[in-house]
Amino acid sequence: MNRKWTTHNFGHRLKMSCYFIAFALCFGVTGCAVLQEVPPVEISASRLYSEKNPAMVDGKLETIGIFEAHGTIRKGFGKQRQYQRQVIGSLKTETLIKLDAPTYITYVDVYPASTIPRFALDVTAEEKSPKWTLSFEAVEDKRGEKVKGTEPVRFRIGRKILYLRLTAYVSEDSENVGVYSEDAIKEMEASLKAMNTSSEATEKVRQRWRKQRREGEMQIPLKGASIREVKFYGRQ
Repeated sequence: MNRKWTTHNFGHRLKMSCYFIAFALCFGVTGCAVLQEVPPVEISASRLYSEKNPAMVDGKLETIGIFEAHGTIRKGFGKQRQYQRQVIGSLKTETLIKLDAPTYITYVDVYPASTIPRFALDVTAEEKSPKWTLSFEAVEDKRGEKVKGTEPVRFRIGRKILYLRLTAYVSEDSENVGVYSEDAIKEMEASLKAMNTSSEATEKVRQRWRKQRREGEMQIPLKGASIREVKFYGRQ
């Protein structure tokens, strides 16, 4: 009886020891993994470069970078006296930010200074080449959403990158609508004269502008969104 009880007790202790060792091994592996997950750090602004918008990566929240708009919206009556809205140029604007070397970026924080319509990010780890534009990959986090307010918005990246492309859509600059006034026409004529444009070409432009004025056509300039800063976080 004692022998059977001793054997049972030994087997129970052996089983418990195995459970303890397995638990310790499991905890050790998990603990090491947690210790290896180093929290992301902010990438120094000195490692970032933007040709079009240096104010977005200068490390100063008080400076503002503005997306460069290229185009206008023309509104007026067409040949059939139907009111038309025509985009001249592009509604899409973009800017590039480059790191000094390919770096693993966990996320970026964007500090808006205005509403940013249809905001999207794309990344590549490739240096410029003939097929460079095809190497960009879409960042799906909050893609195409409208960014509002002035609080920072975080976008998950989770990969090694060299370039970050920021894309947004423009809005109408309603404060600077052109209505083809006499002053505007005279200013146009002066500009053409300064460029040594021929009198025939100047006359054609003058007639077109006066026709647009009679028909009540308007030119509405486009303006790009504004960003105070883009901060990068990842592995140094």
